[in-house]
Amino acid sequence: MSSRASKCPWVSAALLGAVACVPPQEDPSREIPPITWSGAQLDYAPQPGAYELCAGTLPYMDRYVALVADAMGMEIDQPLVYVHGSEDGETFCEHEGTLGCSFDDSVYSRVAPQEHEIVHGVRGWQGFSHLFFEEGTAEVFGDDAPLAFRVPSNGDLLEGVMAASRERGLPTHWYPRAGHFVAYLHERYGPEPTAALLQETNAFSSPDRAIEVLEDVTGLPWAEIQENYETQPECDQAHYRYPLYGCEEPTALRPRCDGVETVWISERVACDDPTTLGPRDGEIWKSIAVEIPVDGEYLFFSYVEEGAAGATITIEECSMGCGSIVLEESMGLVLPLERVLLRAGRYALRLTRPVEAPATVELSISGPDCE
Repeated sequence: MSSRASKCPWVSAALLGAVACVPPQEDPSREIPPITWSGAQLDYAPQPGAYELCAGTLPYMDRYVALVADAMGMEIDQPLVYVHGSEDGETFCEHEGTLGCSFDDSVYSRVAPQEHEIVHGVRGWQGFSHLFFEEGTAEVFGDDAPLAFRVPSNGDLLEGVMAASRERGLPTHWYPRAGHFVAYLHERYGPEPTAALLQETNAFSSPDRAIEVLEDVTGLPWAEIQENYETQPECDQAHYRYPLYGCEEPTALRPRCDGVETVWISERVACDDPTTLGPRDGEIWKSIAVEIPVDGEYLFFSYVEEGAAGATITIEECSMGCGSIVLEESMGLVLPLERVLLRAGRYALRLTRPVEAPATVELSISGPDCE
């Protein structure tokens, strides 16, 4: 357990409709359970009764810490402690029913993986940033779990920035606007604005201070930043979120072609498989990636011995704009076969199965470069 004092619990994915990040009157009563697994960047500390994880989940979370740190421009000087909560254990979060929260010495979640909290946990090493931008960054680089607040971006930008407060944190209905704006900043100006906000603001910095930092790093007045941003289309998290592992992890990449011939990608999605993740929300899955060399029409063909309701292949372009290509196809043979239009670039593929229906999927992706 880290010796750093806890300063601020990050509460996210609340089932109560509102969340807060408020300095407690006294440190919450929370005892880090014994660490049962350690990787290079992550220590896993399950509460008694925490559900069993698939074989790939802990190595994946360990690697995710490093990917987040790299995306944030940070050095890792100690492992992140991930407390996996149980139904019987005491929650670390301020509000009962909250799925997860983060401190500057650990993260807590009732599920694993929960990448949203991992993002907070990594950033916590530098003390977090202004709440609006902190939650927005976790929405962009965190998980894609189907949560009630993940609706299309909406609401006035400045009102959202000002909504964060010492008394109530950032209400969850502002998360879509926060994520959408942080994605825009990354797409338009690169990682520097988010890094500057992390280094030069804290959870309770004033809106004026956050705006001042953005003006300094972009070289533009706030009015112009806001005016440019308001020309952007609105969309949901599925489009502006950056699937960090599939897009940045070298070992996730799979070859599609052998010369001019399409090759088969064979992946086993099962909880005892060393790269399968979950279970979460009744699903197990794994993330892989492919490179699309040229714009064109591509044909995804998949085969499994046993079909299952809810077995899908999600295709996500490595982009943060609302124009990102996000497609979902059923896993298995579905006729007629339809080609999809893809832009050149890297794509993350999520292969999802119901937890009770593990299977091996055979996948081919043919297109203009190989048939």
